[in-house]
Amino acid sequence: MAIVSAEQTQMDELVFHPYASPSYIEGSMAPAMRPRFTLEENGIKAGALRVLRILARLKTAHTPEIRSLAGVSETYVRTLLKQLQGEKFIEWKQIGKYQGWGILNKGLRLAHRSWNLPKGVHFTQYRGEFRYAGERHRRVARMWRAWLEAAYPEIEIWECWTEVPLQKGIPDALAWGRYRGCEALFWLEVDSGHSSRQIMQRNYRDRVWNAYLHAKEWGIPIVFCIMGPPWVVDEFPFCISQTFSNLALIGHDWRDFGSLPVYGIGEWHQDLDHSRYWRRVNSCEQLPFDPKQYPPKPREDKKSRASKPKSTKPRFSKGREDADRWYRKRSEGEE
Repeated sequence: MAIVSAEQTQMDELVFHPYASPSYIEGSMAPAMRPRFTLEENGIKAGALRVLRILARLKTAHTPEIRSLAGVSETYVRTLLKQLQGEKFIEWKQIGKYQGWGILNKGLRLAHRSWNLPKGVHFTQYRGEFRYAGERHRRVARMWRAWLEAAYPEIEIWECWTEVPLQKGIPDALAWGRYRGCEALFWLEVDSGHSSRQIMQRNYRDRVWNAYLHAKEWGIPIVFCIMGPPWVVDEFPFCISQTFSNLALIGHDWRDFGSLPVYGIGEWHQDLDHSRYWRRVNSCEQLPFDPKQYPPKPREDKKSRASKPKSTKPRFSKGREDADRWYRKRSEGEE
C-alpha cells in the first residue's frame, strides 16, 4: 500500500527504498476483504462521522473540546452530537465534576468500520490518547486548535491531535496547518507546575531537542509552546541551553484563553505581562450583582452537635507480640 499524489496514475516498485515486492504464502486462501466503507451505505454524514471518530479516540469529552478538535462551530457540533445520541452511538455521561459525552460500543464499531479495520483487530492502543493526564491538563491540550485559531486569525489548521506518540516524544497537542502562507507544526506542552525545577530542566531539554530533530527531518518549522502557571513560563528559558534556527519558542499563561505571543523562528517570546495586566484590570471591576444580598451561611453551634462518647479501650500495647506486629507494619509502610 502506498500513498501517492493524484497526478501519478502508475507507480513502479523499483522507486521504493528498500525495494518493495509483494509476498505470497503458498497453499493459503486469499483473505476475505470487506467492501470499502462508504457514507451512503452506512447512513451517516461526513460531519457526524468526524465527531464520532474524535470521540472514539477521546472516549469521553466535553462539547467545547469536541468542537475544538473538529474545527467547526459549536452550534453545528451540538446538532451532530444530538443526532449521534439519537442513533445510540454516544451517550450523555458524567465526566469528573461536569457532564459530557461518552462513546458507546455501537459507535466504536462504526468508527472502526469507517477506518476499514479488519474484524478482530486490537486497535485500542493505537486509537486512544497515549497517556491519560489530569482534568485541567487534558482540557487545555484538547482546546489547542481553538486556542490557535482565536490567537492567530489568519491561521489555517488542517488537523490537530492530542497525546500523539512521536519518535521519543509525546506532545500534549500537535496542530498541523499554515500561517501567513507557510506550513508549520504547532507543538504544545502543558505543565501544571507540580514538578521541581530539576525535573523540568531534564524534561524540556529533551523535548525541545526532540522537536528540533523533527523539524530538521520534516523540513518545516515548529512553533513550540509551553503553557502553564506563570512561574513555569518564567522558568522555561533556564531549562533550555539554546534556541534553534527551525524552532520558535513561546510561553503563555494557561488561564488566559484565546491569546498567544507573536512568535519568531529562532527566538523566545512570552506574554505574561499582558495576561497579568488584564487579570489585574478584571479583578478591579465591580461585580454585576450585590454580594450583600446573599447572607452568609449561619455557623453551626459546636455544642449542639451530639458528642460521640469516648472509647474506654486502653491505648497502650498489650504485650511484646503486639508491639512487634505494630513495628513491622509501620516499617513496611514506610518502605
